[in-house]
Amino acid sequence: MSAEQPTEQLAAGIVQPRAFNPLRDDIRWDQGPLTRPPDPNRAGVIQFTPRDSAQTSREGLGVWRRGNQAFKLFGTTNQFTRITNDINTARTNGLPYANASTSQGLVYTYENPPNFRTLQGFAVIATWYNAPWRFFSGQGNWQPAFRDIVRVATHNSLLGMQRALRLAVQLRVSDPQGFIDPTTQSTNSIQFIDIHYGSAVVAQAMLEIVNQQLSG
Repeated sequence: MSAEQPTEQLAAGIVQPRAFNPLRDDIRWDQGPLTRPPDPNRAGVIQFTPRDSAQTSREGLGVWRRGNQAFKLFGTTNQFTRITNDINTARTNGLPYANASTSQGLVYTYENPPNFRTLQGFAVIATWYNAPWRFFSGQGNWQPAFRDIVRVATHNSLLGMQRALRLAVQLRVSDPQGFIDPTTQSTNSIQFIDIHYGSAVVAQAMLEIVNQQLSG
């Protein structure tokens, strides 16, 4: 269930909200009960601007960085149970999941500042990865970029990828994406984000590329 509660100015029809854009508009995250009164200045509310490494999202309102954490915010709770269950499946089965967790709360968006909208939503909070970690995705023509990462990876990094991708195939992870550290001497070399399940076709193809590199 979601609720949109405009400020008095919006309710009076003085201004009309436009579509939220994470690359242009500010947003605030207020973790806690969905039914409490809106207060974007409450202690503990996290404020994000487009300068906070804002990124667009196909599923949610966007993704922002705060310290070593990434916050993916959603303006409804429609996907909360599914995403929480998907993360729990990864954790309980040992699939690297970027230490992701979910929390419900209020989201304040500032399409027409200083006015704001209040949305009942949730956040996915995960580890933010910088270089030498490299992003990978199974969308579109993904093979060249993935091969470029695999080609320069250390032996231990490849072993970590192999182990995790074998598990991803078993769990039928679809649209695999996340981060790989090709430089590490540890086998903790891959982390998955935005985890979904259904078809293991791409995960299997990624595993075959890693296997080829290991056997070459």
